[in-house]
Amino acid sequence: MMRTSKIFSINVCCCFYVLLIIILYTTPLKANYPSSLIPEKLLVDANCVYRVNNSEVVFDSKANYTHTREVVVTILNSKGKSAGVLAIPYDGATKVKFQKGSVIDARGNTIKKIRKRDLLDRSNVSDFSLYEDSRIVGYIPHVSTYPYTVIYKYEVSYNRGMYYAFNYYPTQTFGRSTQLGTLKISYPNSLDIEFREFNVENSLVKKESEKESEHLQWKFNNILASSREALSPPFRKIAPSILFIPKEFQYDGYYGDNSSWKTFGKWIWSLNEGRDVLPDKRINYLKSLIEDDYSKIEIVKRIYEYLQSHTRYVNVSLGIGGLQPIEASTVDKVGYGDCKALTNYMKAMLKAVDVESKYALVKAGVGKYDFENDFPSSQFNHVILCVPIENDTIWLECTSQHLPFNHLGDFTDNRPVLLIDQDGGHLSKTPQYSMKQNLVNTKSEIFLDHKGDGLGCIKMKHGGIYYVDYLGAMRLAPEDQKKWLYNKFSLPNYTINNYSFKTEFETTPIARVELDVDLRSYASVSNQRFFVPVNLLSAIQHTPPRCRNRKNPFLLNFDRTSNDTLTINLPEGYKVESSVPQTSCETEFGTYELNCSVKGNKIFCVRTMKAYRGLFPPEKYEDYFDFYQKIVRADNQKVIFIANDDKE
Repeated sequence: MMRTSKIFSINVCCCFYVLLIIILYTTPLKANYPSSLIPEKLLVDANCVYRVNNSEVVFDSKANYTHTREVVVTILNSKGKSAGVLAIPYDGATKVKFQKGSVIDARGNTIKKIRKRDLLDRSNVSDFSLYEDSRIVGYIPHVSTYPYTVIYKYEVSYNRGMYYAFNYYPTQTFGRSTQLGTLKISYPNSLDIEFREFNVENSLVKKESEKESEHLQWKFNNILASSREALSPPFRKIAPSILFIPKEFQYDGYYGDNSSWKTFGKWIWSLNEGRDVLPDKRINYLKSLIEDDYSKIEIVKRIYEYLQSHTRYVNVSLGIGGLQPIEASTVDKVGYGDCKALTNYMKAMLKAVDVESKYALVKAGVGKYDFENDFPSSQFNHVILCVPIENDTIWLECTSQHLPFNHLGDFTDNRPVLLIDQDGGHLSKTPQYSMKQNLVNTKSEIFLDHKGDGLGCIKMKHGGIYYVDYLGAMRLAPEDQKKWLYNKFSLPNYTINNYSFKTEFETTPIARVELDVDLRSYASVSNQRFFVPVNLLSAIQHTPPRCRNRKNPFLLNFDRTSNDTLTINLPEGYKVESSVPQTSCETEFGTYELNCSVKGNKIFCVRTMKAYRGLFPPEKYEDYFDFYQKIVRADNQKVIFIANDDKE
């Protein structure tokens, strides 16, 4: 009996300890997200892992909605720190409700409980803003030991309708993976929601209808990180995402409709209507500017130059003013405005002299071509002006005091725009600079002495997307211009003696730069040999990064061309010892040709390179790398000369 009791006691103890172990190793793990539970595959190419990335958007009406976000993110290294920073923008039309937050270590122990009083509340006004009611509330974890995990949950209520396209990304950006991500949208059945799925398979797990509401829900499990490879296309093109928008909305009393580009454009027109009135004094002055028999292009140019000389850009983002331009009469009085106001002002001035123009919405930014043509919504961040003329169209960037007339540059080139008329919006496209326009042409001549030092005369032309780089330099003080030139060109051991900048106009503006330079040790001398580089300015020194197991396609944005002619004058008494470089290569990414010849004591080198735009599959990246590897080798060749000991 005693033996049985003892066995029973031991069994009870064993059960107790087993139960205790289960409690200790299961309950905290579920609640506190220890890093050890992250699936190994989610760590590949990841700087952080979203253990949870949930968004819920609830529309109460066309004018009100609430966005609730719950995030649990484990920061793996310093590159992933930004994912753990809480930053919630808000303004007078939004209300932020912080629900919970904490920072925990790798084992799941709480380092810091984040309370509302810990949050920073700061103005979100940009340096170039005059009026802006935007603020930001947030928290920055100060943790130096990795990995650690940050937990946030908050709610933002909006009393202005959603006029823009809402993007949900389970992984947010490159270098992040997601263990669990959900998007839920709830809305009254009187409201229609339009959505698009990108790189998504079988993730819409729930679609429910109730008496007065509709519900959509997507669920994502174990989404791997996408590495940011060289020349990767926009993130949406390669990562899972959901884009959605209500077809109707109300914003500060203005009713809008996203059913089509035409209806969306009518909403923009309603915001602008009646705001293009100028005082009579200004109208009379504008008419006096064009009293002579000017062509339509010259009329537009004269008024654009007046705009540039009498206004400056200042951001204004206050309430509906973030979308609605300041009245033209106000801009005329104060002399400043944002892109909406200055474009509207230019439009009003052209209207005063009977020239029709169109307010044009565009997504600006170098390389920002990510746009869904079949998804009517605000996918824009900038406004420019379109002036249709017979057999041509003029495009005007109204925020710049220095950009040449009818030149956009790579900030707004080659992308969709929405032209706004009284009858609505109409998609169009800004000009794409051609291979011929995106040019870098160089003509150089060098005179070398027996030490390999020399004098160089360089003449360059830069056009198309390359022009704007030089436009900024043209406005610098002389000493700053010289510093800019030294930073721009990678010539070894040289001194600029004289230089000049000027703009010429062909089909597009051309920056012409001329330099006179001293070159020290341009050619290297060894015993009786002279080693002379065949490329002065345009030599490509490095290939693109190597990606042997590339996963993403790669994007080349521009067609462009460069032509270089180099003449090198050698001192007397040398003859060619090595073969003279001749290289030719033609691929789907571009072409390259280098032809060198020697006549007497002169070397003539002509280099031509063309690069083609396009989206290419990942398996072709190795060919692209090989193409540039050949160019690097060709560009860095030298012609070897030896002292001529022949006696006459």
